[in-house]
Amino acid sequence: MNWRRIATIATLLLVAATGGYQLKAHAEQQYPPPCTVVVPAEWGEFKAISATTGVVFEDKNGTLRILAQLPCSSDRTIIGTPPVILEIRRK
Repeated sequence: MNWRRIATIATLLLVAATGGYQLKAHAEQQYPPPCTVVVPAEWGEFKAISATTGVVFEDKNGTLRILAQLPCSSDRTIIGTPPVILEIRRK
């Protein structure tokens, strides 16, 4: 019975010691601002994106343009037209 009393007192002391501790909220992680990439309107409609091939656009004539490395700056300025790595034209 004596050990129960000691265990109860120890538990109450532990709860009292940790109960006054307030958890501090961590600051939100800061991510770099997103960049803006502008493609010419004549490149047509966005069709797909893939990690292996890139970003694909199809114009009104059926030409597919695939972009792999999009230019991006950390201050959100527009760098220029992204390079086309592959252009597939229909006859």
